[in-house]
Amino acid sequence: MIFSRITEVLTHVGVITLLILLAVTLVYYPEFRLVVFLTFIMVITLTVYISRRAARKPPKLFDVIADEVRRGSILFEVDDDEVSRLLEKDFTLYEEFRKQSYKALLESVIIVPIFLWYFIYFYLILPRFVITDLNLRLIAYIIGFVVPYILYLASELVFRVKTLTYVLRGYEVYDRGIVSSSQYIVIKFPLSKDYLVREYSNRKCVELSRKHGRYTVRFLLYTKNTPKLTETLSNYGKAEVISS
Repeated sequence: MIFSRITEVLTHVGVITLLILLAVTLVYYPEFRLVVFLTFIMVITLTVYISRRAARKPPKLFDVIADEVRRGSILFEVDDDEVSRLLEKDFTLYEEFRKQSYKALLESVIIVPIFLWYFIYFYLILPRFVITDLNLRLIAYIIGFVVPYILYLASELVFRVKTLTYVLRGYEVYDRGIVSSSQYIVIKFPLSKDYLVREYSNRKCVELSRKHGRYTVRFLLYTKNTPKLTETLSNYGKAEVISS
């Protein structure tokens, strides 16, 4: 996780350095203007794509295989049909997903105004001013390149996915843990102390959440019998359940 953070920071530093070099090239070697801009568009597009892909890639959450848990005794089981019926009535979850989808949409289209900025700044605004001093022209070009990229980084922090929600579509609870075979989700008992367990009796679900790096990971376990599930989590998962 630390390595990925360092890589991310170095990537952004590298891009900003490249933008400054592009500004220097445009000021002192204007004959390469077209090549510079084409290179810039390719690099910035690739950087944004890689950054978005990395931000959406889920972290590795499980270091336990299902067979280890299945060696225990099964205590509780919920099939996919029951979960689907309960999901249809959980409008709170729909609202959460709607907000996440809205953020994801904004995150995807933010690159459009950034490219518009470059076009307007370099082709419509900057040509209106006659800047004979090369140093001042260099500063103007650096501002034109670097400022929108910094704004892009700020928007990434705002719109970046911070919560990963997993709805267990069908699962079995054993005295050794929880297994959702269709989703390859395995949670071992006893639960680690960084898990927060909440019972939503009105929504017919129990939420297990924990911090994992820069994410908050949520597991939603739907069942008609939430008291039995919470009792199982308390007795075998050694969890303190919070009722909401």
